Amino acid sequence: MAGFKMRRRLVLAAIESTYGTDPGLTPVANAILTRTVQVTPLAGDDIDRPLLRAYYGNSQSIAGEKHVELTMEVELAGSGAAGTAPAWGPLLRACGFGETVDAGVDVTYNPVTGGEESISCWIHRDGVLHKFTGGRGSVSFNLGVNNIPYMTFTFLGLLGTISNEAMPTTADYTAFQVPLPVTNEYTSTLSLHGALVSFSQLNIDVAVEAVKHQVVGAASSIMIVDRAPSGTAVIEEPALATLDLYTKARDAALGELTLTHGTTPGNIIEIVAPKTANGSPTEQDLNGVQMLSVPLTINPDAGNDELVITVK
Repeated sequence: MAGFKMRRRLVLAAIESTYGTDPGLTPVANAILTRTVQVTPLAGDDIDRPLLRAYYGNSQSIAGEKHVELTMEVELAGSGAAGTAPAWGPLLRACGFGETVDAGVDVTYNPVTGGEESISCWIHRDGVLHKFTGGRGSVSFNLGVNNIPYMTFTFLGLLGTISNEAMPTTADYTAFQVPLPVTNEYTSTLSLHGALVSFSQLNIDVAVEAVKHQVVGAASSIMIVDRAPSGTAVIEEPALATLDLYTKARDAALGELTLTHGTTPGNIIEIVAPKTANGSPTEQDLNGVQMLSVPLTINPDAGNDELVITVK
C-alpha cells in the first residue's frame, strides 16, 4: 500500500445549528480552501499516577480529557460579489465574530461577547479522516508586502471519530476567490492615529481564549471566555511632525487603525480598529531603509467593536 501523502488535505467545516451536533458536511457544500493544515487528534492531558513501590520505574499514566486541535491558514479574499458572505465566513463566526449581511453592499464581522457560534469539522489527511464538533477558536491576520494576505485559524473541538476513509474527489472551491497580493496597486496606505504611513507588514492577532470546559454533571464544551487583540505594524519611520509614535506610546494615546485591501467590489477587505494604542517602537532595517516595528494593542470603544472586518 502506498503511503499517505502530506499534500493531500481537505477540510470541511460548517456552522452548527445545535451545539455539538454535526450538520452533515459534504465536500460540495462545505470544502475550505487552505494553505496549511495541522491537526492534533488527541490533544489534552494525561494523568500521572505517583505510586510508591519497593522498586523504581514508571507508573502507567491514565488518559485524561482529550479534544482535537486544528490549525490552518486560509487566504484573505472577498466573496466575488458585494454583500455576499465569503466562503471563510463560518470560520470567523466560530472565532467569536458576528456576521451582518447588507445584501448587495457589504458583510461586516464584529466581535461578540456571549452566544458565540460553533462549527463541526472533518479533516481528511489523504486516507485518514478526523472529525470534531463544537469547535471554537481564534484567528490572526497577516498582510505582508508582495505576499498573499492570509488568516491563521486555531480551533479546539470535541473529540470525534478517527477512521480510514478515501479522500473525496468532489470538493468544490469555487466560492473562494483568487487573492490579491499586498502591493501599491491593491492595498491602501496604512492609517494609524490619523496619519498615513507606509508599511511592509501588518499582523493582527485577535487572541480569543477558547477553552475545553469539563465538569461532572454537564456535557463537555468548548467555550470562549475572553479575547485580547494585539498586533504589530512594521512601517517606514515617519517624521515626528507626521506621527510621533514615541509620545503616543508614552501617553498611552488611542487612535484609529484603518487598512483597505482590494479595489474591485466583491474583493475588498477593510480592517478598522477604532481604539488602537501603540507600544514603544523598535528599529528595523529593510533594504537599508529605516523602519519601525510598532506593537499594537487593540481596544474596544463602546464594546464588541475593537476590530471590524468588512467585506465589500
